[in-house]
Amino acid sequence: MDEFVEGKNYKLSIIHQDHYGRGIAKFNRYPIFIPYTLPGELIEVKITKSKKNFAEGLPEKLITVSNNRVKIPCENFYVCGGCDIMHQKYEDGLKMKKRNLLEILYKFGKIDVTKLKINNVVKCDDIFNYRNKVTFHVKDNKIGFYKNETNELINIDECKIINDKFNKILKYIKKHLSDSGITEIVMRYGTYTDELMIIFKSNKNIDEQFIRNLVKLNKSVKSIYLLKNSKYKLIYGEKYIHENLLDKTFRISPDSFFQVNTKQAEKMFSKVLKYINSDDKNILDLYCGIGVISLIINNSRKNIIGVDIVKNAIEDANVNKVLNNASKVEFVCENVSNILPVIKRAKKDLDVIILDPPRTGIDKNSVNIINELLPKKLIYISCNPVTLARDLKTLKENYNVEEITPYDMFPITHHIETVTLLTIKEN
Repeated sequence: MDEFVEGKNYKLSIIHQDHYGRGIAKFNRYPIFIPYTLPGELIEVKITKSKKNFAEGLPEKLITVSNNRVKIPCENFYVCGGCDIMHQKYEDGLKMKKRNLLEILYKFGKIDVTKLKINNVVKCDDIFNYRNKVTFHVKDNKIGFYKNETNELINIDECKIINDKFNKILKYIKKHLSDSGITEIVMRYGTYTDELMIIFKSNKNIDEQFIRNLVKLNKSVKSIYLLKNSKYKLIYGEKYIHENLLDKTFRISPDSFFQVNTKQAEKMFSKVLKYINSDDKNILDLYCGIGVISLIINNSRKNIIGVDIVKNAIEDANVNKVLNNASKVEFVCENVSNILPVIKRAKKDLDVIILDPPRTGIDKNSVNIINELLPKKLIYISCNPVTLARDLKTLKENYNVEEITPYDMFPITHHIETVTLLTIKEN
């Protein structure tokens, strides 16, 4: 489009936000996407990309400022890109997330959202220091995060959304980083157990005095690993750390998947537990990970099978089964797309299928088989509204979408998690 030239500045009014939290301006129906801006603002924008159907730009100057803009508490906000709506009032950000969810459900799922019960976003009590896991990258004696969609490493002295114990450890590591060979640092923390794990990825062994000083610095450190040549080697403390969720205990290995926001995860799993009633006897928990949902909903009257393709996750799930005296729960290491045809052939009656897939959602064949198995109830946990909408489009052939509850699992970012209840249609 001739009106927009890359590298040139324009004054534009922001009228909307897209699904990534970016501001949208329009010129003759031609959209321009501008991060770090809010509806109602007049911005001087530098165009960074101009295509046939859209343009992208960066704000150079705020001319009119939205009442929903707040002071940014992080010096890396404009270069890091992780917390993409930190500039927006928290409550307004929640409204934006729900609005975007409704738009996505309609656009990608052809779902009439006016006829659905879609709750307001469940807010997070702590919008800072909520992450129980962080991965820092190391390059040229700098520690930080990669700038969005680049290989440029942004040096970080403090991150506002990770547990503050990580920030204190980061400061010590930065002082002793030289010639360590470290290329990546992962930290994990048990919010309710005060147990902390550190994993150093390096082509060298880690200095023993460095490790001793690190442990003295923070008494929460219970486990330190060296990841060398794709193999984990325990170099201090215990092999595992633990976390508690809704009165259950879970073992966490170096590469276990675990929800990064512990307290918000409790709210979400409480909703799942609420959907399970006394008549639900036979339950299939797909993409079960280390068995969190299976063990939270378990009691002596239920038959629960958890399925996940990750071997280490199932090993942890079986340990967690013992930790929580849940001998009847069965965990199977298998691809979901392989296990569903087996269940179909066995003509096994299911009351509930719980689904917690990765961002890619459920594969098409598995969705079709679920539509043939016809359990009474589906509970779908999703971290990607687009793939949720796509899968609901097929599932609603045989199921009513009863309720969708969004959770602010990742405050001051555009991301959102949802729990959806589906019940089988009477006919």
